Amino acid sequence: MTSLRSLIFTAAILLASLACTRPQGPIPEKGVSFALNQYRKQHIDSIRYTIELDIPAGKTAKISGRETISFYIDALDSALVLDFNADASHLQEVRVGGEKVEYQFINEHIVLDAKHLSKGKNEVGIDFVAGDQSLNRSEDYLYTLFVPDRASTCFPLFDQPNLKASYQLTLKAPADWEAVSNGKLSARTVEKGRSVYKFGETKPISSYLFAFAAGKFFKETKVLDGREMTMYYRETDTVKVNRNRDEVFQLHAKSLAWLEQYTAIDYPFGKFDFVLLPSFQYGGMEHPGAVFYNEPALFLDENASVNRKMARASVIAHESAHMWFGDLVTMDWFNDVWLKEVFANFMAAKIVHPSFPEINHELRFLLAHYPNAYEVDRTAGTNPVLQQLGNLKNAGTLYGAIIYMKAPIVMWQLERRIGEEMMQESLREYLKTYSFGNARWDDLIGIIDKRTPQDIAAWSNVWVKTPGMPGYRVESGKLVQEKDSVSGRTWEQPLVLKAMPSGARNLIFPNSDGTGYGYFKMDTVAKAWFFENYGSTNAVWSDPVFKGAMLVNIWEGLLRGDGPAPEKLVRYTLNVLPKERNPLLVDYLLGNVQSSWWVFLNANQRALYQMQAEQLIWQLLNTTKDKGIQTSYFRAFKSLALTDDGWQKMHGLWTGKLKVEGLVLSEEDKISLAYELALKGKGDGKAVLNEQLGATKNPDRKARMQFVIPALSASEAERDAFFETLKKEENRGKEAWVLDALTYLHHPLRSQSALRYLRPSLDLLQEIQLTGDIFFPTRWLHNTFAGHSSPEAAAIAKTFLKEHPDYPYFLKNKILQATDLLDRSVKLADTYAQKEYSPALSQQ
Repeated sequence: MTSLRSLIFTAAILLASLACTRPQGPIPEKGVSFALNQYRKQHIDSIRYTIELDIPAGKTAKISGRETISFYIDALDSALVLDFNADASHLQEVRVGGEKVEYQFINEHIVLDAKHLSKGKNEVGIDFVAGDQSLNRSEDYLYTLFVPDRASTCFPLFDQPNLKASYQLTLKAPADWEAVSNGKLSARTVEKGRSVYKFGETKPISSYLFAFAAGKFFKETKVLDGREMTMYYRETDTVKVNRNRDEVFQLHAKSLAWLEQYTAIDYPFGKFDFVLLPSFQYGGMEHPGAVFYNEPALFLDENASVNRKMARASVIAHESAHMWFGDLVTMDWFNDVWLKEVFANFMAAKIVHPSFPEINHELRFLLAHYPNAYEVDRTAGTNPVLQQLGNLKNAGTLYGAIIYMKAPIVMWQLERRIGEEMMQESLREYLKTYSFGNARWDDLIGIIDKRTPQDIAAWSNVWVKTPGMPGYRVESGKLVQEKDSVSGRTWEQPLVLKAMPSGARNLIFPNSDGTGYGYFKMDTVAKAWFFENYGSTNAVWSDPVFKGAMLVNIWEGLLRGDGPAPEKLVRYTLNVLPKERNPLLVDYLLGNVQSSWWVFLNANQRALYQMQAEQLIWQLLNTTKDKGIQTSYFRAFKSLALTDDGWQKMHGLWTGKLKVEGLVLSEEDKISLAYELALKGKGDGKAVLNEQLGATKNPDRKARMQFVIPALSASEAERDAFFETLKKEENRGKEAWVLDALTYLHHPLRSQSALRYLRPSLDLLQEIQLTGDIFFPTRWLHNTFAGHSSPEAAAIAKTFLKEHPDYPYFLKNKILQATDLLDRSVKLADTYAQKEYSPALSQQ
C-alpha cells in the first residue's frame, strides 16, 4: 500500500509537470477567434512560408510535407499559436532555429512556449502529413480550395486574412502530372522517376488565396498583349475545346487590360494562369496567378445562349477583378468578405457590357440580382450585408445571395448617389492606400465621405448594416414605405411609378424602371391588365425593363398571398410565353412556371395543365429561331414532361431518333435526359442509365454519373442505402456530385418517400458546415428541401428548430432561408384552397 506522503509527493510532481506544459495565456479555442486574430495581427509580420509536398498517385496515400515559417515577432508575453486543423498524428516534428522543440497540440493549434522564440526574426520548421480535407483529391488530379480558413486543414500556418505572407512551394508528383501554383514555375526536374516542380516566391497574399493543382491536365499557352497565360484543363472533347479556347483567352486579356486602365495599377502579381476543373465547387476562385474555374462554365456547348456567353464573360471578369479587389487589397476580417465580392461583381458588369450590345443590361441586372436577393431577404433567416463574425471557422456561413446579389444592388445605388467619377477616384485612392494590405468597408466609406457633402455613413448603416427589405404601397399616386421591421429606419432610394389610363381610372405600376429595392404591392386590376395586354403594340411594351420589373413584383406578390394564385399565374405565364422574344424574359418566365409547377401546384392541379403545357413548350421549342431560347425551352420541356407522349419525345431526343431543327445536344444534355427518363419511370430506367453510362466518353462525367445513379433508382431500398452513404464525410467529397444526387433523391415526384431523409439531413448540418466548402451547407439544405411542398416536410424543419433552441444562429438562418418557399407553399395552399380556376389556357 502506498503511503500518504508518497501520494502527496506524486501529486506535487504531476502538478508541476502540468504547469510546465500548460501554454502561456488562455488555451486557444478551435478555429481562429477574433481575439487571436487581433493579437497575432498586432505582434507578427513579415511572414514567409517555404513548403515542400510529396504527392503520390491516387487519392488515398499520404502526402508528406515539410515547411519553414519565418516571421518577425515583437512580443513574447504569450505562447505562439499556429493553426493546423488535422489529427495530432499528422504532426511529426517541430523545430525552432533548426533545433527540435517540444510543443502542445490543442484544439487544432500548435502551441509553442515563448521561451523558444526571440524578439525579431524567428524560423519554425515543421514536418507533417498534409490533411486531405481541402485537397479535393481524385485518382489522377487534385486541387486546393483554402477559402476561408481551410489552408490549416492542409499544413500549419497563421490562417487569417490580415497576416499576408509570401509563399515558395515545391511539389513532387508523378512523372506524367502537371502542376500549377500562384508563383511562376522556376524549375521542373526529375528525381527517381518523379517530377519536381519548384515555384517562385509569391507577392504577399492572404492564406486563403494560396493554391496549387496537380494531375493529368492538358495545357495551352498564349501570349496576348505581351502577357503570357497558360490554361490547364481536363475536357477531352477537342471540338468543344477548340470552339471555346481562343475566346476564353481573349476574355481574360480584355478584363485585365480594362482593370489596369480603371484602377491605374498594373496587374499586381506578375504571372497569370488559370485551371478549369470539371466539378469545381464555385464558378471560379481568384487565386492570384492560378485562377480556378468550373470547366463547363467556360467550355460552352455549341448552341449556348447569349445569356450563357455573357455569364462566362462575367465570371472571367469577376475573377480578374479580384486580382485588385480582394487579392491586392483584402478585407481585414472575414465579416467584410462581401466587400471583395461586391467589387468583383461591380467591375465585371462594367467590363462585359460593351461586348454584348444585343443585351439589355438594365434588364439583365434586374433579373440576375433582385429575385435572388429577395429569395433570402424576404425570409425570417435573412442577414445584413455586413455580418458579425466571432470565429473564422464560421466564415463560410456568411456567403450567400445577400453578398452576391443584394450587395451589387447596394453598390450600384451608391454609385448613382455619388457619381461614376467620384466612385472611380475613391476606389483608386482605396487601392493605392491599402495595396498589398487589408482594409474594411468603413475605410472606403471614410474615403468617400471626405469627397461628398452627403452623409454616406448614415446611408450605409441602413443598407449595409441592417437586414431585410422594405415594402411599399401606392397611396394617393405615390409610393409610401410600409411600417419597417426596424424602428425608425428609412430606406433612402429614388423610386418611380407609371400611371396608365384604363377606363375611368388610372392603373398604377410601382417601381416601373426596376431600380427600387423592395416589395412593391400592385393591385389586382393592374396585374390582370398587365397580362391581358402583354405583347400589345402599346409603346410601354417596347420597354423590356418595365415588363421584367412587373413580373418580379407579381411573383413577390404571389409569395405573400397577394395573388394571383399559383395556378392562375401558370395560366397567365403560359399565355404570354409565345408573345415574348427577349431571351432574358423567356428564361425568367420559364423559371416562374417551373417553380410554380413543382412547388405550388399539387398533383391534381398539374394534371389539369399537363398536356397543354407540354404541347405549348414543345411547339415553342420547335418553332423558335433563337438557339439560346430554344435551349431554354428544351430544358423546360425536360423538366415538365410527364405524359407518355412527353416521355417518348424525350426518349427520341436521347436516342437521336427524334430531331429538332437547330437543337444540338451535348454529352451533358444526353446525361440529363437519361436522368429524367429514369426518374419519370415510363420504361426501363436502369437500362437507360446503363446505356448512357456506356456511351459517355469523358471520364469525369462518367465518374459523376456512377455516383448519381443510385439516387435515381426505382427502388426505395437502394435510395435509402445511398442516402446512408452520404452520412460519411468521405462520400461527400465531390460536392457537386452530391448536390446532383440530392436533386433527384428529393424530386417532387419522390418527395413523399424522401421525407425520411429530412431530419437526418438537418442532423448532419453542423458537420457539413465544418467539413464542406463555403457554399455546401446552403446548397445541401436547398437541394434537400427544394423538392418538398407538404405540411409534413415543413413540420420536420420546425420541429428540428424547436428542439434546438440554442442552435448556432448562422445555421438556423440557413434553415429558415432554405425552407421559406416550403412554408409559403403550405400557407398558399390554405389561402387558395377554396378558389378554383378554369384550366383553359385561353381564359383570362
